[in-house]
Amino acid sequence: MHQNERKHTVDILFVITLFCVFAISVVMLTGIGGKVYQNIVDDMTDNYNSRTSISYVLGKLHQYDSAGMINIRDESTVRIREMIGEDMYCTYLYFENGKLYEMFTHDGAEFDRSLGNEILELKGFKASEVTDTLLRFDLTMPNGKTEVLFVHLRSGSRETD
Repeated sequence: MHQNERKHTVDILFVITLFCVFAISVVMLTGIGGKVYQNIVDDMTDNYNSRTSISYVLGKLHQYDSAGMINIRDESTVRIREMIGEDMYCTYLYFENGKLYEMFTHDGAEFDRSLGNEILELKGFKASEVTDTLLRFDLTMPNGKTEVLFVHLRSGSRETD
């Protein structure tokens, strides 16, 4: 009988050890899976921010690409002019306090940065002219990665102040 009790004890210890190994494996796999999932979510968010900001700026500029209607006012502000009916209007794309803004106003009205609509969050936005028909935009995403966008003005020239 003594040997049966010892065998029974060994069986119980084996089952408990097996359960502990299984439980530790589950906890480790759950932790690893959570980190992988978080990395995937972060990458998707970064890609979304990058694609959205580039598409937005590119789309805006191509939408209003008419001869002499696009002007880089300073490295953080782009003015896009358009004729609606008999009146001239301006759309300003500008960077302020970690965000890209858009403001639509009548041409000649004072440009008030506090009146714009927030478009997206960015860490940085810099616009520059490479040539009369080629503009460069450096967009720094919330994760710190900088995307460079070159926009060729199909209309042939930018606005001159």
